[in-house]
Amino acid sequence: MDFKAMGANLGLDEDEFRELVELFMETGQNDYANMKAALVEGNGEAVAQYAHTLAGASGNLGLMDLHAAAKNIEHAALDNRLADIEGESAEMAIMFSAIAAFVGG
Repeated sequence: MDFKAMGANLGLDEDEFRELVELFMETGQNDYANMKAALVEGNGEAVAQYAHTLAGASGNLGLMDLHAAAKNIEHAALDNRLADIEGESAEMAIMFSAIAAFVGG
């Protein structure tokens, strides 16, 4: 992920973009954890809701790989295909790790 370019696409310098991503990480990781818990519980509606929130927030920041994964999870959950979500969820964990490395935590 080229965070400098992503910030520039939003008209932000790297430090400004980093601040926004830090805020996203605070809420996004919580939403991700809640989404995974809902998945374990088999609560497709909650999975879809958390995935929708993640998709919107990540899309607004230009984190399009994360956005796409969240949208895929949302659609699968709405179609009651919870078994199809595990791979996308694991990919999201990797993406969150890459973003955390960018923001330094």
